[in-house]
Amino acid sequence: MPFIHIKSLPLAYPVEMDAVVTSIARRFSEETHIELKHIHVTWEFIQSGLYARGDETPTLQPTEGVPVIVDLLIPDSNTDKDIHHMMETIASAIAGSSGISRENIFINCRMAQSGRVFDAGDIVHW
Repeated sequence: MPFIHIKSLPLAYPVEMDAVVTSIARRFSEETHIELKHIHVTWEFIQSGLYARGDETPTLQPTEGVPVIVDLLIPDSNTDKDIHHMMETIASAIAGSSGISRENIFINCRMAQSGRVFDAGDIVHW
């Protein structure tokens, strides 16, 4: 853990997504001092017609108005300062590696509770 799940409409320009997700993971590791092997990043594209903002259904990721959606899942042992730093880092990493504006990124942080996580074959406590 942490898990960084990113969803967006398809990008309007060519991007090597494997390089983007690994770049985000590396930057997050460097900035938060969490070992890279514990960081998971996914990026899924939302099919055309399956994302609406009001009555608009864009087919490609706009530069504004329809944000990239990020779900950050981390242990509940992190402080508010840690969480803010993580979200800022993710926004900068996405913008820097994909060309998406920081202003068009929405991040929601969810907390995993000790004893409520199953990982590596066992219930995890921290």
